[in-house]
Amino acid sequence: MEQLLMVAIKEEGLIPIVEGSMVVIVGRRGCDMNFVAQRLLERLKAYPTMYEVSEEFVARMTLMRNLGRTLREDYKTLVASFFPVIFIGGKLVGGLDQLIDIHVTGKLIPMLKEACAIWL
Repeated sequence: MEQLLMVAIKEEGLIPIVEGSMVVIVGRRGCDMNFVAQRLLERLKAYPTMYEVSEEFVARMTLMRNLGRTLREDYKTLVASFFPVIFIGGKLVGGLDQLIDIHVTGKLIPMLKEACAIWL
């Protein structure tokens, strides 16, 4: 899935943004989850670059993700969407759930320091 997402990010023209910013949130236009991810990072004094993608992009990515799961006969885990997607230091972290997970486990602050997004 990560490869599929990176191809789509490249097609959308986001590679320079992802590689040129310390922290990037790619999300659906007007999605509250973008704000949740942004607030979490801002409370840690990391100020992300926000990029909102079109509904067509979201629909295409969701369709591809669900198609892959269907082909693997993994019907129990079909999803509606996996946005926002967070990048730190040019590396894909994942969605909001992964961001929260690495924060709870204490890995987020060292990751932000390594990316020079914070100087605590």
